[in-house]
Amino acid sequence: TPGALGDTLLLTRLERGQEPVSVRIATERCQAPLSGILQEFERIQREQREANACTERREWWERRSRLDLRMQSLIQSLDSEVLGCWRGLLLPRDPENSPLDEQELSQLLQELQECGWERP
Repeated sequence: TPGALGDTLLLTRLERGQEPVSVRIATERCQAPLSGILQEFERIQREQREANACTERREWWERRSRLDLRMQSLIQSLDSEVLGCWRGLLLPRDPENSPLDEQELSQLLQELQECGWERP
């Protein structure tokens, strides 16, 4: 249910030789709170186990196709509604990019704060 303990996602980026970067993403006010996404994921897994017991090939494929569409929708919701601007933390760093200068860093901090980030 929205507002539940499971409506906060802790996203941490780990890179060799770098300090970890962690962001706590509150999702209770999102259109797709994390708790709802996790519940749907559990339902999809349960229905997949049930589908695996199906012996009729055509029915198995129909079930599998429906579950695939639901999983695709779930991943899209997770990406757009939960991760939002924070999805960039999941992308690999480009070794050719130089560190940010002071102006770029200031702009980035402003944008992050607009996304709900608070300095530790």
